[in-house]
Amino acid sequence: MPPSPATSSPSLLGRLDESAFTPRHLRIYVTVLLGHFLCGFVINLTGVILPGVIKSFHLTSASAGVFSSALFAGMLVGAAVAGTVSDRYGRKVPLAITLMVYAVFSLAAVFASSFGALVTFRALQGIGLGAEIAVVLPYIAEFVPSRHRGPLVTAATAAWLIGLPTAAAVGTAVVPAFGWRAMFVIATVPVLVGVFMVATLPESVRYLLRRGRFDDARAIVEVLCRSAGKTVPTEYHETPVTHGSVRTLVARHYLRYTIAIWFMEVCAGAFLYGLSSWLPSVLEGQGVSLLKSFGYTAIITTAGVVGALLAGQLINRIGRRVVLGGGFVLSGLFCLAWGTTSATGAVILLGSLATFFGSGLAGSTLFAYASELYPTASRATGLGWAAAWQKVGGLVMPVLVGFVLAMHTSQFLFFLLFGVISVLAGIAALVATFETRGRTVEQITQEITGSRATTDPAMARS
Repeated sequence: MPPSPATSSPSLLGRLDESAFTPRHLRIYVTVLLGHFLCGFVINLTGVILPGVIKSFHLTSASAGVFSSALFAGMLVGAAVAGTVSDRYGRKVPLAITLMVYAVFSLAAVFASSFGALVTFRALQGIGLGAEIAVVLPYIAEFVPSRHRGPLVTAATAAWLIGLPTAAAVGTAVVPAFGWRAMFVIATVPVLVGVFMVATLPESVRYLLRRGRFDDARAIVEVLCRSAGKTVPTEYHETPVTHGSVRTLVARHYLRYTIAIWFMEVCAGAFLYGLSSWLPSVLEGQGVSLLKSFGYTAIITTAGVVGALLAGQLINRIGRRVVLGGGFVLSGLFCLAWGTTSATGAVILLGSLATFFGSGLAGSTLFAYASELYPTASRATGLGWAAAWQKVGGLVMPVLVGFVLAMHTSQFLFFLLFGVISVLAGIAALVATFETRGRTVEQITQEITGSRATTDPAMARS
């Protein structure tokens, strides 16, 4: 029997998209925001602990680059797999499990007795970290009211970015007193958040509708949503599919946009992770003390947080394409200027501008864009593969920088690498981005594919 009009997919999705932002929305959002912040904190431990790890295990620059990249190898696997798992089994439980995974291997890293063991635990930790990114942003995109989607997804990215300066600030206090292993002790906290998620978070309404669980979806909408005084859409949207598929990402309608996203993610990952992994060590090599290098890194990366917060407002006003393209290009230009100076004030200013436009404006917008471009059945798969390609950049860049530094070349080459990849990402954004501003996720699917699909099984069969 088909669902009644009051409980049908379009009615529930209309209420979900047009609802006011309620206290229940806020509680859910704060919970996932905390988990995403901790993910950013744990990922960005690398730059804080790397000087101590180098000294403890007597590493060369090349070996240190391998240590940095091990995390991203794990994250690549986690991101690629988790999206498909989430599209098949839901958002809630996989999201909670990802936090528990990287918390458990944080504890294992505390007791690593050799460099090989530490690299192994860091790679396994990366699986949970990469998986978390693939699941959390589609979850946010699917439950928040449509007009809040862009700002709230980019704000979540800002929370993730806050993990970097927070890691630097905590490291400044903890590492000199207790050593680098103490940072991994702190990184076990996410297991508590994971347990809380299992106990309190609702499942994605869009996932439930796709699985035909109309009563469960209706119950969540009744508790979650409050009318914002707008007309509920009556058209049907997306055909039910049991699970996501990578084939959707590379199908004719999506191929151009998918290639552009993957390329931009490689560049964004190379910028973000290469910089966060090596900046404290590069500054220390320029004669800056270890504590000051942590402080400078915290200031520079905080600018990225500010950029991410601003991005949420800009993408609703001027669109995703302009913010992505302009942000990446300006970041690249500031990187080139950054490499020409060693004066403290200029280093902080130019570094802050580069991360403001790169990791902040463009990087956060890129994840918001990737989390809304694909249909519900493949949304987490799409975000997961985007995140996986970001980890490819994170995998390659720290190793490349390690070899560059080992060659004792000019420090300018370090910044030139980051400048070039940012400009290339900006060009890709300007020529191959589908503008999603002002559309629901179902409308985006309809416009890209040129079809009117359905979320109602009865309509799909008729």
